[in-house]
Amino acid sequence: MKAKGIPIQEWLQGLKDAAQELLGTSLRFDRAAEAASAKKGGKNAAPEIEPESGAYIAVLGEANSMHLGIASSREGCRALARGLIGMRSDEEISDKDAIDGMSEVMNILAGKVKGQMSDHDHSLRLGMPIFMEQPIQMRDNMERVTANVNIGPVPCQLLVFRMKKAA
Repeated sequence: MKAKGIPIQEWLQGLKDAAQELLGTSLRFDRAAEAASAKKGGKNAAPEIEPESGAYIAVLGEANSMHLGIASSREGCRALARGLIGMRSDEEISDKDAIDGMSEVMNILAGKVKGQMSDHDHSLRLGMPIFMEQPIQMRDNMERVTANVNIGPVPCQLLVFRMKKAA
């Protein structure tokens, strides 16, 4: 079966679905973090954030070449990493552990998205996650879609981007 190009919006929906699944299975936030989130607008409020840092990964195949990402504030990245390893919100986490945790969150998300998309393109493979301490700079030859979501108490931006010629 020949691989098919997958629309960029379908990738974004897959990333949103994967984030919700991850929240239900692998991330644990304590009640203090949830309460702080509720004071800031609640679980369902669409967060307005300017992401500062994030983790990104390439997903490559015969007919698709995408990058997936999850970005948040520096404290949001720390909160996601703490949630992954089961730390309380008042516990300190090192910069290295926060970066490793965010990279692992991205790796898990990308694996879930790859699984969802493999019906369209069996050749998909994942790159290595990278962590950036600044937002990805868009160029004219790139296209990007984003979604602002809450993952537990953490306002995040999910990103899908690619070169236009790869579309």
